[in-house]
Amino acid sequence: MIYLVLVFFILCLFFGMPIVFALGVPGALYILLSGIPANMIPAKLIAGVDVFVLLAIPMFIVAGNLMNEAGISKRLVRFSIALVGSMPGGLAMVNVVASMFFSGVTGAASADTAAMGSILIPAMKEQGYEDGFTAAITAVSSTIGPIIPPSILFVVYGYIANVSIARLFLGGIIPGILIGLILLVTVYILAKKNGYPAGARFSFDQLWKEFKSSFLALLLPLIIFFGIGMGIMTPTEVSGVVVVIAFVVGKFVYRELKWSKIPKVLFDSAVLSGAVVFIVATNNILLYAVTLEQIADKIGAFLLAVTSSKILILLILNVMLLFLGAVVDCLPLMIMFIPIVKPLFISLGIDPVHAGVFMVLNMTIGLSTPPVGTSLFIAASITKTDIQTAGRAMLPFLAACILVLLLVTYFPVFTLWIPNLVMG
Repeated sequence: MIYLVLVFFILCLFFGMPIVFALGVPGALYILLSGIPANMIPAKLIAGVDVFVLLAIPMFIVAGNLMNEAGISKRLVRFSIALVGSMPGGLAMVNVVASMFFSGVTGAASADTAAMGSILIPAMKEQGYEDGFTAAITAVSSTIGPIIPPSILFVVYGYIANVSIARLFLGGIIPGILIGLILLVTVYILAKKNGYPAGARFSFDQLWKEFKSSFLALLLPLIIFFGIGMGIMTPTEVSGVVVVIAFVVGKFVYRELKWSKIPKVLFDSAVLSGAVVFIVATNNILLYAVTLEQIADKIGAFLLAVTSSKILILLILNVMLLFLGAVVDCLPLMIMFIPIVKPLFISLGIDPVHAGVFMVLNMTIGLSTPPVGTSLFIAASITKTDIQTAGRAMLPFLAACILVLLLVTYFPVFTLWIPNLVMG
């Protein structure tokens, strides 16, 4: 029975059914064909989202949208220009650094791509950067968003896998920085090779000026880090605090957030939040079927029968996720995959925080990988270039990201050092 349902699920994806229905319909079909009371379907839908920690998702989405309307994003870009704009490939460097700062508040790659892309892509095109390169660096830098805390994907992973979200947030700091650093190195090499221009000469006075202008924006990631790391606030509470601070700073300090923009911010945030939460809800129906049929145990037993080497199993899982991430968006992929591999990680003795970070890192790489990479599509549309051109320009950045993925996968210290240091 369950195999028929899984085949139906794959067919739903193949024929382009929206992922929210591709998750829910096969699970509902299993319940009906198995003779389980039909009222289990709405019960599982409600149970899938009746969780306090999931409130952090709409809060962080609202925070990101408020930042865009409040002028916070522009200040982060100006500070990044003063910091690294004088280097070869200056605006591309800025793209990466600004994304790292922006990621420390919103945790959403699509918001990062749209915010940074709308500001930096026109400027990069004016300076003669190739369209494909411009789209590629904008898309790939946004993948830092779900790694550096806060992260919507970590909230969902922590909920599904029953793992401390605070430890996940702290565990993503070093991998996020590593991704940023290796992208900067890659940009430098490509800038030297292709003759991409540097910006204005570095000035400490200009850096200090932009630092003062963007200080409150730069303070938000520190509030998140210390609020969670010191145990002062839960991730859900932190998300609420960030929304309040973003509103106050944008409205009363920077004075760029207009009352007329608030309804649009709330509407856009509600639409995106509803989509995310609905996916979590419908996945709970399919998860119910997978749990009853012990699919996770069977897949784990199969992999262990193929090889008992932890190194090979992790390699197989990473290859599978990289392949699937190229055709399935990272959120539904993670929601589908976590219940299947969690028992395997337990049997292999892999720390669930470490597993969560390298899985999220793996899946976010898919955001900038054709044919389904959401961030790449957004960047390509802003750049007005085709996805094939942007995809070819993405290859060196993709190789760099995979190198970091392997380091994070096989060296847990990159993930666990800060959580163990701060939280014990």
